[in-house]
Amino acid sequence: MTNPSRPSPIPLRLAAVTLLPLLCALWFYFRPAANRTGFLIDGIIMACLCTFLFKYILFACIGHHLRGEMRLKRQTALLFLPLALFAAYICRYFGAF
Repeated sequence: MTNPSRPSPIPLRLAAVTLLPLLCALWFYFRPAANRTGFLIDGIIMACLCTFLFKYILFACIGHHLRGEMRLKRQTALLFLPLALFAAYICRYFGAF
């Protein structure tokens, strides 16, 4: 059950999952790497950010599942969509498509 006195963590998670990748992608777009090594490092940084955020949302989903908070679990699971878009952008950044 959800504690009614505790505020919902969804807005903070939504901000983290959408703003951090957006800011990171914009940073690397407007400050491109000078050489191939820098290009690779920038891509690795974005991939690490995506992995960290994926684990953050996954552990939040598992926590909601274990506490029986199904509504929060569903809302948190929807936060995987921006991460999927960010992963697609990383693939595009490396030239996969």
